[in-house]
Amino acid sequence: MRNYDRANVQPPKDIERKRAHIVGGGIAGFATAAFLIDDAHMPAENITIYEAEQVHGGCLDAHRFEKGYRNRGSRMWERRYECTYYLLGKIPSIDNPALTLHDETFQANMDHPFHARMHLMHNRGQKYLPTGPLMSKEDGEKMINLLLSTEQALEGLTVEQWFGPGFFKSDFWFYWAYIFALAPHHSAIECRRYLRRFAMYLGESMIELTMLIHTKYNEYDSVIHPMEVWLEKKGVRFQKGTAVRDIETENKGKETLATALVYDDASGRRQRKPLTRDDLVFFTNGSMVTKTTWGDNDTVVAYDRDTKDLGLFDVWKKLAARDPKFGRPEPFISDIEGSGFYTWTATIKGDRTFIDYWSAKTGVKQPLLTNAFSTAKDANWVPTSFVYGTDYYRGQPADVNICHGYLLWTDRPGNFIKKTVRECTGKEIFTEILYHFGLNEDQIKKTIEHSYVSVAAMPYITSQFMPRRVADRPEVIPEGCVNLAFIGQYVETPGDVSFTVESSVRTAMMAVWGLTGLQKPQIPMYEPLLDVRVIARALAMAAGRNELTMDILDNVKGTTGETTAKLLNAALKKIPEPAIF
Repeated sequence: MRNYDRANVQPPKDIERKRAHIVGGGIAGFATAAFLIDDAHMPAENITIYEAEQVHGGCLDAHRFEKGYRNRGSRMWERRYECTYYLLGKIPSIDNPALTLHDETFQANMDHPFHARMHLMHNRGQKYLPTGPLMSKEDGEKMINLLLSTEQALEGLTVEQWFGPGFFKSDFWFYWAYIFALAPHHSAIECRRYLRRFAMYLGESMIELTMLIHTKYNEYDSVIHPMEVWLEKKGVRFQKGTAVRDIETENKGKETLATALVYDDASGRRQRKPLTRDDLVFFTNGSMVTKTTWGDNDTVVAYDRDTKDLGLFDVWKKLAARDPKFGRPEPFISDIEGSGFYTWTATIKGDRTFIDYWSAKTGVKQPLLTNAFSTAKDANWVPTSFVYGTDYYRGQPADVNICHGYLLWTDRPGNFIKKTVRECTGKEIFTEILYHFGLNEDQIKKTIEHSYVSVAAMPYITSQFMPRRVADRPEVIPEGCVNLAFIGQYVETPGDVSFTVESSVRTAMMAVWGLTGLQKPQIPMYEPLLDVRVIARALAMAAGRNELTMDILDNVKGTTGETTAKLLNAALKKIPEPAIF
């Protein structure tokens, strides 16, 4: 969004008469409420957010309890989340109300920038560095062809159906895929989108993760809680413990209207709320953290395979059964073995054995947040771990350090703990992690004695990555819909990826602008492949070089310059006409 486009425009017609019903209290729902208030000038008291849980945040939740902390996950942040920083610029910081959340995030990264000194580890805590090309010439050609393919040609395909087995042992795969939790059985469409969306990072920044940024605390304390406080002060109505069961719709000619909300209130009573044309419904049509179950130090977490009561997915299924324009949820929820993974959070209290060991190895002093994360590439579980240290939670005690991570491969026995992730307690999982960090048995034992380890099993956490067709995800405002919009991770935003905060916030912006008729330019998505410098770097990397030379053009696709010409022509077709000024 250019500064010229940031104008405080006139309220849409009759906005004061309209009411908003936001289904889902995650970041997409909160962003929707903020845009309605601050951009569309809807009275805050006209907005209601319905949330089935007792804690807002969805994927960005966090919990404190007597023995320690637990959170289901963390998101990747980078500097070109334009919609997100536009949103955060509206919300005051809790620590310093003179600053916005955008200001606070910027300062946190000025003070403590990311730098992954141990992005990849092997041989129990040794830094791994590539000694040759990040991928083979053949895989480089396949990657370029993937970038040039249409999404229609990739419908239903997985990444492993596109690339050969060797690609998933390449250095590129370990550096790239574990940033985003991509797996070989995930969608080739989504892989292509990630390559295109973040093509500017195909190079050295990917190896040391200097392109990433972080929030001041975890995302709940840094984003969700401050937004909740702001929205509540404005007058937004929250209905926690309220499970929406259906959105009734009616077709009237070429128009589709949402006519009623059916929900179970906090006491469990079924309610039906009639809706008019002035009732705008913003529907989060699925949750990645559906059916989350928890374990801890001495408890093996049970993986929930029960497909009954899938919450927001069930509401989406009802809508999809009425009209194909509402998409098709089945590809995303039909393979929980392929769409799930585990996360763990270790609260280490009163002992610095591990923290001091890792600080000495990486040369990073507190806060250790700045070391980004590490993936043990030769470990059976291929764990990705974040050593956050202190100040990850607001009010965290000074003698507490936090570590967190995710485990994508849960059906393989560990190298030290000879069990699968699904058979392990929290203590056993953290023991295996510490083993791959290189601690000896005495150091591991001491650290475990001072740790509380919570474990979350999430069967649908990467469900948005599952193989699909383009039409399986509904548009933000499906054709003909007058007062119904879809928001969140399961909505079609052409060219953008899933599993990011930015995609949730962008869908909220598109929904608010569209349903209210707000006459204000939306923020365009950054498209790195419109930049010839990015194209050159991607071609060079695919050929295992540091710079682009003519022999690469000869060899990448057989005819001199053919690949470059195709990439440049594809970019040229998307470059907008010069603005008149």
